[in-house]
Amino acid sequence: MSEIFEHGYAVVIGVDENNIGRLALPTVAKDVQAVHDVLVHPERCAYKPDNVKFLKGADSTKSEILEALFWLQEKVKEDAEATAVIYYSGHGMVDKATNTYYLIPYNISSMSRVRLDAIKAEELTAQISDIKAKRMLAILDCCHAAGMDVKDVELDGPEVDAAPFPLDLPETKDIPDLDIEPGGKAVSDLIDGEGRAILNSSTGSQSSYIRTDGAMSLFTYHLIEALTGHAPHPDDATVVYVTDVMSWVTHKVKQSAKEQNRDQTPVMRTSGVFPVAQLIGGQGVAKGIGAMPPDPLAPLPSINVEVGSGAAAVGDNNTVIGERGVNAQGNVGGSIVTGDSNTIQTTTYQGPVDQSTTTFNQGEQTVEGNQINAGGNVNVEHMGDTIHGDKVGGDKVGGDKISVGNISGSSGIAIGRGASATVNQGISGSELTQLFAPLLQQVAQANPAAVPQVNQLKEEAGKGEGADDEKMADLISAIAEAAPTAVEGIVNLFTNSIIAKAAGAATNYVLKRIRK
Repeated sequence: MSEIFEHGYAVVIGVDENNIGRLALPTVAKDVQAVHDVLVHPERCAYKPDNVKFLKGADSTKSEILEALFWLQEKVKEDAEATAVIYYSGHGMVDKATNTYYLIPYNISSMSRVRLDAIKAEELTAQISDIKAKRMLAILDCCHAAGMDVKDVELDGPEVDAAPFPLDLPETKDIPDLDIEPGGKAVSDLIDGEGRAILNSSTGSQSSYIRTDGAMSLFTYHLIEALTGHAPHPDDATVVYVTDVMSWVTHKVKQSAKEQNRDQTPVMRTSGVFPVAQLIGGQGVAKGIGAMPPDPLAPLPSINVEVGSGAAAVGDNNTVIGERGVNAQGNVGGSIVTGDSNTIQTTTYQGPVDQSTTTFNQGEQTVEGNQINAGGNVNVEHMGDTIHGDKVGGDKVGGDKISVGNISGSSGIAIGRGASATVNQGISGSELTQLFAPLLQQVAQANPAAVPQVNQLKEEAGKGEGADDEKMADLISAIAEAAPTAVEGIVNLFTNSIIAKAAGAATNYVLKRIRK
């Protein structure tokens, strides 16, 4: 079974689009998406999705980038064993008049405003230095102009040149250079298991080059290789060490660039040796895959996420156990869980399913399994096992009695032998399923880890005017952040007059904000 990298936190930033069209870097979009997906995949690096902040496209503005670094600072304050990883990919340029290095964010309006709109290297490294994690790795891929086939920029302001990120800044120059062959480790450092490390994609005036197939950059391809077991490691290894990543990337990028008759030599520095990820979900290559390490260009396996007494699965061919899930085609599925040991039956519902009616036998009975109601929604606790449906928490099922704390539209009622209640379900289950199907499909394709939040939003919106406005606003923000390509789908959903009834002031404010 895979193990989560409990203390891992990351910020993944890719400035692939730009207000100045000629600065766009399409390959960066592929790079950052691949890095993000490998980090959060439970059978790869196994970071918690909520512990990874992901920015690309129009979200990669100066303010959002600095806000993401502040978010990381706050996250690691709460965890004394935190490991922080920062991955940044985009244009890096030097203002030759002042010898000042800048990172170019999405929202720069003109190259004449570099000194106002761009991010100074000193500002970025100061923010990184304020991330007080026990272990930290910063990965900087900041020189793309020639390597990414972007034409030289004709400037209407300060004269700047494309350049790699400088490693002679006060916050970075104290970190010693690393010179270790792939597979080598300073074993004595493992006792402490802490430190700081920086990996730069190139040195001097070099560019970061892409693969000949255009799938991603050489640097990112070999980075993902290192994170997924390609770097030499002991047969029983279950984690990836920072030196595995740095030494492998440095040697392999240099080799691959040479095969293209180019020069690219990453620069690495570290003050310690420490784990940065789980290796194949903490199982290691031999146990987790049983074969060669995976190709970074190969599709990732379907994700199985433990939820309550069952699991939700997202992928092309999956069974959804315990809770609802969505496959890559946007189909809603569910399974039945029986018995205290949670033996999984093979009963599976595929395709959009209306489960808006749940019937309980009012005689002597045992309630087993997970009844999913797309409208009213019930969450029950049974025989010591919590089986999560969609709503009510803390409800007991034992023998023939069901005690209910709150079912949508009612309160303080009991349902047992001979008892009954009328429940206001807001929007009908079939309507709700149909309205949310496009958004579920978009999110499943963009970021499967955000699917449970869409289901929570669906549940809340189903209450109509009785919905918790603040909760919906929070869920919309989280979904938009996790799956930016689904923003249009969220906005379109709330143009529907039925769903719009659930939106209050907070929800409407968030909808207006994410439209920008």
